[in-house]
Amino acid sequence: MRRDLEHGFVGHLDALVPVLIDDDDIYGADRLSLQARRKDLGVLGQDAHVQFLWWNSETQSNWRDGLVRAALLLDHPEFLPKARAIVERLLATQDEDGYLGIYAPDLRYRLPGENGELWAQASALRVLLGYYEATGEARVLRAVERAVRRTMDGYPMGQSHPFALENPYAGVSHGLTFTDTLDRLAQLTGDESYAQYALWLYAEYSRSEVSEADIAYPRLRDPGQPFVGHGAHTYEHLRPLLAAAYASGSPQLQQALADYLAKLDACLTPSGGPIGDEWIAGRAADPAETAYEYCSIHELLDSYTHLLQKSGAPEWGDRAEWLIFNAGQGARHPQASAIAYLKTDTSTSMVGRLHPDDVDDPQRPQTRYKYSPAHQDVAVCCVPNAGRIYPYYVRAMWMRRPGGLLAALYGPCALCAEVAGVAVTIIEETDYPLDLDITFRVMVERPVAFDLSLRRPGWASDVACTLNGEAAGAEAAGLITVSHTWRSGDVLRLRFAADVVIDALASGAHTVRRGPLLYARPIAGDERLGRAYPGEGFVDRYIAPQAGADVAYQIDPARPQAFRAEAGALDPAQPWLSAPALVGPLAHPEGGQIADARLVPLGATALRQATFSATGGLTGPP
Repeated sequence: MRRDLEHGFVGHLDALVPVLIDDDDIYGADRLSLQARRKDLGVLGQDAHVQFLWWNSETQSNWRDGLVRAALLLDHPEFLPKARAIVERLLATQDEDGYLGIYAPDLRYRLPGENGELWAQASALRVLLGYYEATGEARVLRAVERAVRRTMDGYPMGQSHPFALENPYAGVSHGLTFTDTLDRLAQLTGDESYAQYALWLYAEYSRSEVSEADIAYPRLRDPGQPFVGHGAHTYEHLRPLLAAAYASGSPQLQQALADYLAKLDACLTPSGGPIGDEWIAGRAADPAETAYEYCSIHELLDSYTHLLQKSGAPEWGDRAEWLIFNAGQGARHPQASAIAYLKTDTSTSMVGRLHPDDVDDPQRPQTRYKYSPAHQDVAVCCVPNAGRIYPYYVRAMWMRRPGGLLAALYGPCALCAEVAGVAVTIIEETDYPLDLDITFRVMVERPVAFDLSLRRPGWASDVACTLNGEAAGAEAAGLITVSHTWRSGDVLRLRFAADVVIDALASGAHTVRRGPLLYARPIAGDERLGRAYPGEGFVDRYIAPQAGADVAYQIDPARPQAFRAEAGALDPAQPWLSAPALVGPLAHPEGGQIADARLVPLGATALRQATFSATGGLTGPP
């Protein structure tokens, strides 16, 4: 996050695409009205008609959300003033009646068709909620509550139909995520009217004819209806379903949640990437042919952490880590500040199109398969979401549970909390997921008894837990719980063991994993630079495989023990590129020549082979 702020697109996106962020005061002086007709967004092959008019609210608010949260989490001296200025500016746009959004009075709550009313509010209000949670500034929470109450009045529960519109499209469907704000307000304030309104919004969405119907209750309950919609919508809509199911306590909605999760599994590639390039289209995931959009990665990550919080089931922590450290990190350029809009697990070229010889529609050219710090020629949505994903992961690393605290997700951090009225600080020292040893150093205001629970990952073949050098902790239901009267200076150490595992896919291909990481064979590529943006190093990057480098090697699935973890020290400047590799035998498909190969985490690759066909009887190195 520090690199993304100081040297990357998170800290500089406003300079990279100022026309979308600085030049369009869409929440203030440039609110949309009946006179608004067109906007130049830089999107190739697209006429910026009414469907696109709200786009800048998403670009601006999602970017601000990532920047504000990262600056606060890092307590960054350079970016904290920028974060505060963003919040103050947003608060200044709030009308006297509480309205905080992108529409002038002649349009708000009145648009009969495609609009971004609820979506623009949802994306802006989470910026303010993140700021409130970090600072405790009551005036910010009051502003959010006033804005939400105004919208609850604008779309009165039981007396309006916010989704029953003419030709509702992406903005309207995104608007269902207004439930994110309602759900969090209910938690922060204890006011259940917010949760009930979220339940009503989901019911209204299910009753309406909408463009993105995967989450609608009747369709969801039909096992013969796979997911078909735009990926980002389908995966973000898991959260409104969750909010409704838990607000209602309804067995029918709990079953609908189970139905959703059953359908979701067919959409996940081995890296955890949820397909949608940009549509799911009823397909099952294919690691080389079905891509995932970075927006979808972030939205599913956020949904997993909500599942973890609401259900308490540790498996959702496993899923969240797997997704961010494999698909999430693997869709970033391994060195430059740039991401892939679309990415596949096995990725043999990044030249704008999935396959270099694909024929382009001249009206809608495919440019998504490249690395860019903005992707303005498509839409500036994935880059802002890439800036949100790590702050949202960090947000969910620690949770409360009855009796104490839960280390839900792992990584280097410091937790400051209050337990039983006592100030507690826990420093988590680790290079996880690149190293599987974790140390927790505890400091307390005065001795205090509480349970410290630790998620036991499903992939761990063994675990050692010690407190001040002595074995500690009881295992149950996927957690290791240490019950203790904590004193300053207590040190808890956790060491996970992980085997190399070769998994068989339904297609007959195989993947290689160890611990929380999926491994792949890097493919050497030649990089070509494209569009340059203001600032040093901000440029679009296209990568083609070097001659012969994209040959698909084979593996013996019966010999995972033939792969060994390579020892070596991590370089703090380039941790993923210096991550320990797995070294073991692969066979060339022509002639079967066997040689040791280095497999590396997806986050260390731009081009890669992540799946391997089987060849029997390899007799390579032990």
